[in-house]
Amino acid sequence: MSLDIHSAVTLSAVLALLMGLSLRYVLRDYPATLWPSIRLWFFGTFLQPLGWVLYGLRGEVPDFVAIVLSNAILSLAFAKLFQALRSFVSRPASAVLVYAPVVAVGLAEIVFTYVFPSIRGRVVSVSPLIAFQFAACAATMLLGSPRRRSYVLTGVSFGLSACVLLLRTLYEGLRSGTLPSAFIATPMQTAVFGVGTFLPAISTFGFVLLCNDRLNLELVRQASIDPLTGISNRRALGEECARVIATARRRGHRLAVLLVDVDHFKRINDDYGHASGDSVLQMLVATLRSELRPEDSFGRLGGDEFVVVLPAVDETAARAVAERLRQAVEKTDFVIQGNTARLHVSIGFALSGPGDDDLDALLRRADLAMYAAKRAGRNQIVGPLDQAAQQTTHADA
Repeated sequence: MSLDIHSAVTLSAVLALLMGLSLRYVLRDYPATLWPSIRLWFFGTFLQPLGWVLYGLRGEVPDFVAIVLSNAILSLAFAKLFQALRSFVSRPASAVLVYAPVVAVGLAEIVFTYVFPSIRGRVVSVSPLIAFQFAACAATMLLGSPRRRSYVLTGVSFGLSACVLLLRTLYEGLRSGTLPSAFIATPMQTAVFGVGTFLPAISTFGFVLLCNDRLNLELVRQASIDPLTGISNRRALGEECARVIATARRRGHRLAVLLVDVDHFKRINDDYGHASGDSVLQMLVATLRSELRPEDSFGRLGGDEFVVVLPAVDETAARAVAERLRQAVEKTDFVIQGNTARLHVSIGFALSGPGDDDLDALLRRADLAMYAAKRAGRNQIVGPLDQAAQQTTHADA
């Protein structure tokens, strides 16, 4: 059974329009961070039915509208889909890469419609240009992007479409005869218009999956990140620490947990308000982060208490890091409502031992050390050796 090209064109227009409307309904409540790419995809999806409708009017409207304009609009629609995907993966495409194929399609249609009238010329010149647009969409999804199913589905749909158009280029360019009409239902025409019919549905389904993946990742990130400071929260710290402890055990290393507490932080909230206190915490986090290694874990326990997890360190190295953090805070000028202030921190730290299998066990000992630092006069560092010395002193007394 041969495909009726007029019916395929009509179906392509209807499907593209329905997918555009469905997309607008499904994605309307998605976060603002996704809307730049969503708008571009809307634009590309809604251009497709216009292009297919004009294409189907061939013989009833001037050739410039049914041939030149229809193909240029379809090419522009695919350019917008490409632009949407590039925006989605945060790799914006240059205007030349986006619009050069559209201009080339329009010029090729003009040349082989009016200057050298030839259906073969139009097919052989335009098909590889559209294939290039599809291949660019596929490359955006498959190269340098996460290997998630949504990326693969979207990329493969465009990649297969590009292959069909390249085969069409070779088929029409090498065969002896030529198409007497663009609406003749040959096997190759059936494949090409089949792609045109179902690509909007498959690619848009893939795009919706992309948006859902991004939304789920954002929800996971928000569940793991302290919203004020942008560093790990207690839950994420526990997960990170579990991985670090497991690695330390395999390699025979120790790790240290530092508990950092701001001295007299309540005074800032009382004197300047909680908004200023929040700003100070953000400046404090920036100061502490600048002194840490990439492999160190850093998070907010709550209020003005912060935790640093140092993998593969002994007590000497942990103390050196703690001292570096204490001095960095002490030397920083914190600007509060136009006034410069100095802060101090008290730091207690604990080293992992055979019985420590989670963050809580280490935090309990680090917490005791931190309060010992508070009792010693604040702006102090207390570790296991200090606590042992204090216990010896008390026992001797």
